[in-house]
Amino acid sequence: MDFASATTTTVVSAGEVIMAALLRLPVHSFSDLTRSLADNLDLRRRRLTFLLLSPLHFALTLSHLRSLSLHEKTLLLARLLLSSLHLLLPTAASPHPHRLSLRDLDAALLLVAMCDSHDPSAPIDSWRATVSRHVLHQALSPSGLGDGPWPVLCHHVDAAAKCRRLMETMAGGGKERSEVAASVASVVALPWVDHGGASGECVVCREEMGEAGGRMVCELPCSHRLHWGCALGWLRRRHTCPCCRHELPTENVACEMGRMWRAAVRGRILCDEPLDQATWHYSLANRGQLQRYGSPELVIAQVHHRDGHVVLRGNQRTGEGVAL
Repeated sequence: MDFASATTTTVVSAGEVIMAALLRLPVHSFSDLTRSLADNLDLRRRRLTFLLLSPLHFALTLSHLRSLSLHEKTLLLARLLLSSLHLLLPTAASPHPHRLSLRDLDAALLLVAMCDSHDPSAPIDSWRATVSRHVLHQALSPSGLGDGPWPVLCHHVDAAAKCRRLMETMAGGGKERSEVAASVASVVALPWVDHGGASGECVVCREEMGEAGGRMVCELPCSHRLHWGCALGWLRRRHTCPCCRHELPTENVACEMGRMWRAAVRGRILCDEPLDQATWHYSLANRGQLQRYGSPELVIAQVHHRDGHVVLRGNQRTGEGVAL
């Protein structure tokens, strides 16, 4: 199913896809996820604070940013946003071919902070002073002072929503998927399997699988099997299974963002427990505080799943606790 046809283009639908994925997590997995997200957010805050407290490192990072082309800045931003998507959807994540180096992480964090703090109506006397004021304002906001998983989750859910908008912008509104190669790490990770002499043919070369011997057969994540040589030739040009179109991770940032979102949407559609049958309890006591988390277009409400763990739910511009 094509991602664009499965969901609308609003910010809230992107948030709901992520929250639907969080809803399906068992309690222990949700706790592990929040700790992982908190550690990542703490690293990002410490790196940005370090840049602001060190004029030399700030100047070097800003100089590096200015040396990049617009396309390179876009890819840098995409890789940062994609990392939040990987953290929120670990089961669909790739072996991190898009991991940022420390230099690129600092540059990406500074780029995001500059975009967030820029006011077209106000002159920029100093980027360092402007970003510092913005970071201080964020630190003293309810989301910055809040305790628990809410500020952490909202930060990454908001980043995931931006990731989707950036993906749609990079695609230029087109719906066609690009044919790109699967990542080297995902191909190397494919397991050898013993076909056991069972009947069946390789869909690429149309030869009987049993004639190849166990060492020459590999299994894709979707459980379809191919001759190793055929799989290597196929995945060098495409990142999809020739039988079912299951997508493998790629080293193309835009395609990887699309793959992650399509996996999230399929997971929501095929969820064993429909969202409208879940037990939702809207926390009115925290409504005023929680609405200020995340982007202004995405209102966040506190929701308790009947298994006992807490998830987030988004609703565009209103705080109504209606079932998804």
